[in-house]
Amino acid sequence: MKKAVSLILALAMMFSLAACGGGDDKGDEAAETQNAYARILENGYMTVGIDPTIENIIFTEAGSDEPTGFIPDIVRGFAEELGVDVKWEILEWSAMLTAVNTGKVDFIAANMNMRLDREAEIDFSDPWLVDSAMACVAKDSSYQSFEDLKAPGTKFGIASGSVYESIIAEQFPEAEIVTLPLGTWQESLASGVIDVSLDDSIVFAGPMTENENLRLLPDRGDSYLYGFAFASGDKSVEVFNLYLTKLKAFGTYAELYKNWMGFDWEPNNFGTAY
Repeated sequence: MKKAVSLILALAMMFSLAACGGGDDKGDEAAETQNAYARILENGYMTVGIDPTIENIIFTEAGSDEPTGFIPDIVRGFAEELGVDVKWEILEWSAMLTAVNTGKVDFIAANMNMRLDREAEIDFSDPWLVDSAMACVAKDSSYQSFEDLKAPGTKFGIASGSVYESIIAEQFPEAEIVTLPLGTWQESLASGVIDVSLDDSIVFAGPMTENENLRLLPDRGDSYLYGFAFASGDKSVEVFNLYLTKLKAFGTYAELYKNWMGFDWEPNNFGTAY
């Protein structure tokens, strides 16, 4: 209870200071975008955009519409601190930035790569994880390395709006890119619709423990920072950043990490923690 009160008081001061800014047109325009926090408190709930297709990170159990995993636990803790509920909005990746900037959702909670071009459109939270790209193929596939994937006509499966579309085009220029419905890459590999799935390594963590017909190539791509996405100019991102800082400082983040990732949180720059 004391933690919740202290956070709410800190947030109230933050937004009071923001409200005392200058009265020029630029300030008035910015103030119009600083509404997610007030909207959440007024509604009594936060609307959160998600892609619940990553086992352990964010997924739905059979027979349930409620997401579970690392990301939902972070979000539910944030909602609890503010004394509100959570409404989940499942989105295609291609629709996420528009959804948050138009107010369809209050923020996006996902393994969203903190790219500079995205930062130009939305405001990222502080990083909640660092990861790197890996490639998953069928166990009996002839592909053994990233170099093998450069063969003409290699079929890469991606989700609509994925950052990997441009990465594949740049690093594997003779590849064929196949856009897949969310969460169908395993079936697509098994049926031969695609030859390889290139994605964040956390996407493959759960399936690799359950599907014996999968194999990861040993190579790793570049490392990426993950952040939650808020509307451009929305000061609510500072509220979430304070919450995330408290999670890490007081040990709750380490507990969630251990529970869902399966090993201790040890900040480093090679695909395990931040």
